[in-house]
Amino acid sequence: MKKAIILLFLCSFAITLQAQKPVVFQDTIPFRNDLGIITIPITFNGVEKQFAFDTGAQSTVGFSWVADDLKRTSKTINVNSSNGSRTKMRYYKSGTIQLGSREITKHRILKAGDSDIFSCYDIDGILGVDITKHFNWTIDFEKKILIMSPPDSYPDEVDKMHALDFDFSNNRPSVFMEMNGKKIKFLLDTGARDSDVNKTKYTLLHIDQYPKAAFYSGFYDVNGTLTKTYNTTVQLPEMHSGNVTLFPTVDYGNQTTKIGNSLWKGKRLFLSLSTDKLYVSDAIIKNDTWNYDCVAVVKDKKMVALQIREGSEAWNLGIRQGDEITSLNGNTFTDFCALNKYQKQLSKEEKDFEFVFATGKRITIQKKQVFVIP
Repeated sequence: MKKAIILLFLCSFAITLQAQKPVVFQDTIPFRNDLGIITIPITFNGVEKQFAFDTGAQSTVGFSWVADDLKRTSKTINVNSSNGSRTKMRYYKSGTIQLGSREITKHRILKAGDSDIFSCYDIDGILGVDITKHFNWTIDFEKKILIMSPPDSYPDEVDKMHALDFDFSNNRPSVFMEMNGKKIKFLLDTGARDSDVNKTKYTLLHIDQYPKAAFYSGFYDVNGTLTKTYNTTVQLPEMHSGNVTLFPTVDYGNQTTKIGNSLWKGKRLFLSLSTDKLYVSDAIIKNDTWNYDCVAVVKDKKMVALQIREGSEAWNLGIRQGDEITSLNGNTFTDFCALNKYQKQLSKEEKDFEFVFATGKRITIQKKQVFVIP
């Protein structure tokens, strides 16, 4: 009888352990990248939203809908924006979040104000590493899919991939690249299109020997604030990270040192934040950078030059950032979103921009490769 009781106990214990084993799942989530950032569907309390999958964001952020749909808390935090400003944001209870097949409860997200650029592309918020660090991710930039799996799950293809020098600490994922015996720490930022090196923190020696181009341009932070920038775009020489060789193109200016999605074009990444692992499908990565020497934006219902390449034909004609534009390919735009989408469509089709300026100057701008990488 005693043996039977012990056997029954052991069987019960085994069943309990089996029930507690983590469920193996592998969710395939399609994404879009209209802005060069990864955008995926997730739901809040049954309502689908579009969120940027942003490894550069420490916290998950929603825009104005949060105040109407979620429960406010008394907790606030000061957030430093990319343009150097500080903004006080409030936490809201997120209710039930559905991410793939996973249900997330008892979480809080921050509320930010709406912005023209995110509203234009129907982006409702930013999914930060406070949530994504609990899963492993395969990011396929060619097929435009995310594959989400448990934090202890590694797909078979990882055996054929190439490890980078990677660390995740203080909710910041970092890739270390060595160039000429010097290590540079890059933030892995899937919420950014392009890559940057902060010139205050890192001095790029022999920069005059590298292929480069200077741009007056601008970027939008999480609050949608447009900040004007002046960067030198540089094609860096051979760099190494783990067993991967890279030739990144970076903007050398005042922004955070980071790797954007353009470096991984057509590649696959495997990311495990919980185990400090980052793998890429190719052992040699080359940045293929194309651009226009002049780009427009709507400001105060007028088209103005946002980006201008120093030394270009437009620059030599005396055109500068902020100059008013009266027509683009014969069209006039007073709406930020309409102009932004129109230019992106032209860029996708590699069509020319014909600008007419308020001064009467007229110029045609072609899309071209910024640097030719051997």
